[in-house]
Amino acid sequence: MNGIMNGVTGDLILYHYWRSTSSWRVRWMLAFKKIQVKYVAINLLNEESLSPEHLKRNPMGYVPVLEVATKEGTKDKKHLLIESTAISEWLEEVQPSPALLPKAPFDRARVRALCELINAGTQPIVNLTVNEKISDDPEERKRWNAFWIRRGFNAFEKLVQETAGEFSFGNTLTLADIYLVPQCYAALRNDVPLEEFPTIARIYARALETESGAASHPDRFKPTS
Repeated sequence: MNGIMNGVTGDLILYHYWRSTSSWRVRWMLAFKKIQVKYVAINLLNEESLSPEHLKRNPMGYVPVLEVATKEGTKDKKHLLIESTAISEWLEEVQPSPALLPKAPFDRARVRALCELINAGTQPIVNLTVNEKISDDPEERKRWNAFWIRRGFNAFEKLVQETAGEFSFGNTLTLADIYLVPQCYAALRNDVPLEEFPTIARIYARALETESGAASHPDRFKPTS
């Protein structure tokens, strides 16, 4: 049993892609909260995510998808949770400890704002679907991605200086870090040096030292064949 809420039966199932930043967010949350999960890889490069089977899980054909089995009365029910932010909020609600959001409402709003700089203002513009429409040239895609990553990181770097300690909000890991660090990984893949953003670079290095950060890292899930 995973112990996250009454009525959940068995392990959760996470449909994910190893290098997807949104997938990493959810893997990280699950590792941080020590929730048992079964991982099912969905390959974004061979259109497996657009298969009829996966489109039943998420009509957009995206990952991650978190499958949760429950027993409601005498009936078994399967819930398919999509979108990393919705999954993150659900996990925080059903298993609030250890917490990834601060207690004070204004503080929670600040952490959520930092998340949205990545989730809404950066990551969607540089995802694979957009890249495929921009160009077939890998270098042109990198230039596009680098522009938008720098734009998002410039804003994040400015705002986070008001709240940063070891992490983005004080000295405790929060959702802001779990959204930021996977995007740092994407930045490095697109030749954006983190040294351009000193506070972000420091948070990135510190967050990867955490047990949950290391356990959820893409390298742990890289296909072997």
